[in-house]
Amino acid sequence: MTEYIIRETTDFLSLSTLFHESGMGVTIEERMPDRIIKMWRMDDALTGDLMAAVTLEIRDGVYSLGDIAVRNGIQAKGYGKIMQNIVFEEAKKLGVKEIWACAKEPEYYIHCGWQNMKWEDSPNIAVYCSTCHKRGNICHPEIMKYNL
Repeated sequence: MTEYIIRETTDFLSLSTLFHESGMGVTIEERMPDRIIKMWRMDDALTGDLMAAVTLEIRDGVYSLGDIAVRNGIQAKGYGKIMQNIVFEEAKKLGVKEIWACAKEPEYYIHCGWQNMKWEDSPNIAVYCSTCHKRGNICHPEIMKYNL
């Protein structure tokens, strides 16, 4: 039996809570930002608890893996890569050839096959999280691109 269920959702409140608790600086709110095209959640098949979430967005006119998070305590089990693949498959259906991301953890993205791009040659997709305790300290997000 599968240990999780992935489904598209419109419940931004639960996703924004997970993103916020994961240190992404996302404001917890009910209303989904206009830049989001689709959102998915991964739920525990037995308990229904939210395990992971991801968004596909348009930022500065390009398709972007907006936010992605895996709940603390169950990270490093491949759930993030599974959620990325959901976005990749949806983007391919839309005819998209590349996905962009602003990565707080660039090593993870590189491990998953993303390319590190120069800020000055990239679209302005960065969403700065002024509430994040890492901002301007140890957080140096990088712009990443994934060719589909």
